[in-house]
Amino acid sequence: MSSSKATFISRKRLSLAILSLLLLLPPSLEAAAFRVAAVSSDTAYSSLLSDVLTVLSGEVDSPQAIEAHRDREERKAQLAAEAELSSLRQSESFDRIEALSEASDEEMQEEDEPLVLEVVAPSLSDDEISFLSSGDEEAFRYIALREDLDMLIAASAREDGMMTESEVFIDGDEIHRNLYISNDDSAEFDALLSMLLGRLKGDDSVIVRIEVPSVVSISIDDEPLQLIRSTAVLPRGEHEIRFTSPVHETLTVMVDAQEGTVVAPELVDLPAGRLFVSTVPYDSDVYLQGRPLSGHLALEADLPFQVTATHEGFMPTLVQSRLPMDRLDIQLRPQWMEDEDIVKRAKDRFYTNLLSTIISFGGYVAAQSIEGIWPDAGTSPVTTLFAGFSFVELVALFDSMFDYYQAARLGI
Repeated sequence: MSSSKATFISRKRLSLAILSLLLLLPPSLEAAAFRVAAVSSDTAYSSLLSDVLTVLSGEVDSPQAIEAHRDREERKAQLAAEAELSSLRQSESFDRIEALSEASDEEMQEEDEPLVLEVVAPSLSDDEISFLSSGDEEAFRYIALREDLDMLIAASAREDGMMTESEVFIDGDEIHRNLYISNDDSAEFDALLSMLLGRLKGDDSVIVRIEVPSVVSISIDDEPLQLIRSTAVLPRGEHEIRFTSPVHETLTVMVDAQEGTVVAPELVDLPAGRLFVSTVPYDSDVYLQGRPLSGHLALEADLPFQVTATHEGFMPTLVQSRLPMDRLDIQLRPQWMEDEDIVKRAKDRFYTNLLSTIISFGGYVAAQSIEGIWPDAGTSPVTTLFAGFSFVELVALFDSMFDYYQAARLGI
């Protein structure tokens, strides 16, 4: 008995020691998530907020955001500790309560975790969105706690004719109100980006505009960049920006990112290449940029190009491309395929022939049975007639079945 008791006590002490070590371990230096949610009852304004947060993605290093995240983690830890202590008191685990209290009393200087922006999409009811859009502080506190958020953004946008009035709240505080042209939200985008930049990024970050065609890919300091509305947020200072495109020569430039920096590189088009157009039917007429293409071969096809193929009995086909290619395959669609009722007619014909085949074959079987029962009834001509009908209907059935299969396979 004493041996088992000693084993129990030693295991208990070991578990307490492990718990104390876990509480005293330094935090992981892996990036922690700074959770942000943006909601609005207006779909267009929700998309605008999403674009702004996408531009601001990456590390969150503003003192205000770091302090907000630290406060949230402390509240979570306090609530978890209170729940644990309450559970231990109910189970009368006094030794473990003392161990937890001693471990929590030892304060250590901990290094802050780096923060990375994480945009979340909470599932909210229409009433909750309405309360948030009106700036209800209780609703903000409740939703932020329930969804475990570091920052909660809510916005309303009321359109009045050609103008839209916007109102934006962050954690219950009104931080933006504006009136802008409804069909041009670029100024609103810039205002929101500048406002949230100071709340999520440190003083070292600046807004840079990069004006390039959409077909161009961008990398900054060898890291790919997703360009939103020709806008990027970069650390202040020198950066190597690389522009690649299937229709332009690769270009690398050095840029000193500062307030108001605009990058508009002069991209050089790649030389025009050969283009061969293969068509089905093979003798289709082909036009490049509206001009007949002899032999279906263009020695120089400038980008972007437009190719049109036509043939009698077929629907014209138009192909446009901004990408270089040396061969283009075009299969024209027969005009009869454009008949929307072709499947219905093929289906009706198939089932009509199926019914006729069943009836004629049934008549043949019945006539043959009567002839077998009453040989002197003189039904041989009738039997022969039904046999002929059955054969003809069977041929028609297979023909209509093939037509129905073809129409259905082509998705007409």
